[in-house]
Amino acid sequence: MYATGDFIEPTHQFNSEFWGPRTIRYMDYITNDLSDKHWNSIFIALSVFAIRASSEEAVHNGAPEEPSERIPLPPSDPPSPPRDD
Repeated sequence: MYATGDFIEPTHQFNSEFWGPRTIRYMDYITNDLSDKHWNSIFIALSVFAIRASSEEAVHNGAPEEPSERIPLPPSDPPSPPRDD
């Protein structure tokens, strides 16, 4: 749903009435066991995903595709030959 941008109507609201045992377990894990390092990794991954998704969407809407690799610079001009005086 999030990767494609398609909206899917949920069958149930997400609230305390519709929580299950897994939801409580995951919320406990998120609240108590994730360190700052874990949160940084999660947000970095989300940022990379968002950048890729926006780039793909731009290409889909007609923007030129950015090269995936850097194009090397052409070789510099060779030095001039020695002068014969």
